[in-house]
Amino acid sequence: MSTGEVIFSLVDEASFEAIPAPARPGARCQTCDYWERLDGSRDGPAAEGTDASARADSKLRRLMAGRELAGAYGMLAWRDGSRDRLALGWAQFGPLSAYPRALSIRERYPELPDSPAPWVVTCLQVAADAEDRKEVAIGLLSAVCDDLDRRGITAVEAYPEGAADDWVPSAGPVGVYLAAGFERAAGDDRYPVMRRELGGETEGMDWGDLLAKARPADDSGEGWPVPLPNRPTEDDLFRLPPAKPGKPNPFGDD
Repeated sequence: MSTGEVIFSLVDEASFEAIPAPARPGARCQTCDYWERLDGSRDGPAAEGTDASARADSKLRRLMAGRELAGAYGMLAWRDGSRDRLALGWAQFGPLSAYPRALSIRERYPELPDSPAPWVVTCLQVAADAEDRKEVAIGLLSAVCDDLDRRGITAVEAYPEGAADDWVPSAGPVGVYLAAGFERAAGDDRYPVMRRELGGETEGMDWGDLLAKARPADDSGEGWPVPLPNRPTEDDLFRLPPAKPGKPNPFGDD
């Protein structure tokens, strides 16, 4: 069904379970750690599995990791006015440092610019029964780029894979990226690197403004900002992680 305007919103605790099932059989986004770990898996655990709840909790924490800085690492597409308000699209993204598999893939292309480190879109999926599937995906990807532009991000990359069914790889179809203003920056038809430059427009907000927004209401001005706990900082988000020893082929053995 394709009636009704499509709207977009960042994922939160209330909408986490509404992430739609991806095209890959057996996969489940709420427990997938394929991009977060080189030994991660897309396959969802059995509902009665002892690790199902733990994996879902871990996934939610990761998606919310950047919320206090600028926003969550996921966006949903909804059919406005839907009686059951089912999400029909999902995009996962974040700084390169948050996704070791993406970093491992990127290391294979030395021609890509090193600085500033891009953010990456790891997952782009739209429900198969949406008649306007491609249009929804283009709108969702464009909304993600607009949000990252607002956060001050200057480049976004994605690593889709050529496949018989181009929706099965989690990153979604290459054609959607091309329609949303991305260009192929490296790779080949089987493993392209799609990249889009952004303006980094923050609507007048910089990291100092973000700290000011977090200032306690009763703060006297002294001793602020307080030391940040161990969590991502602006330096983490805009630089490449240090080089690591060689890793297994991130694309798998096939």
